[in-house]
Amino acid sequence: MIAEILTPIVILILSVVLFGQTTQYNYLSAVFPRFVLGLLVILSVILLIRALVLFKKRGPSAARSISLKDFFYIFLVAILSFLWVYMMDWVLGFLLGSIVFGIVIFAILAGRSLKVKHFVLYSLGYCAIVFIFWYALGRLLHVPLPRGLFF
Repeated sequence: MIAEILTPIVILILSVVLFGQTTQYNYLSAVFPRFVLGLLVILSVILLIRALVLFKKRGPSAARSISLKDFFYIFLVAILSFLWVYMMDWVLGFLLGSIVFGIVIFAILAGRSLKVKHFVLYSLGYCAIVFIFWYALGRLLHVPLPRGLFF
């Protein structure tokens, strides 16, 4: 329950700090980042209000702490995310790097509760989504994506 309150607060603070950083851009360059950050502020406020209402309904006795296993998963995903960004830029490229690290993170977080059939289906769906993003951004809109040794 504490995490449900702290998460929107952290997102709200991060959004406000990043919104302040957009003042260095010219007007047209700052439109999209400000729109996304404004939307993020609105959604985090809604999430915070929802968490506070649920906290009042359940009471402080129902508040649960974050287990050590959950902290391990958070740390592992954060490390893998930084590794993904590094590997995507220098070795694997956007397409292959996103597919590999997305499936690895999915396998770690899903654990043993996921059947092999579902894992394969979800992985193929994820590959399709990444390929669509790669094609739409890189080929249709000519957005420069990271190119590694492979793609």
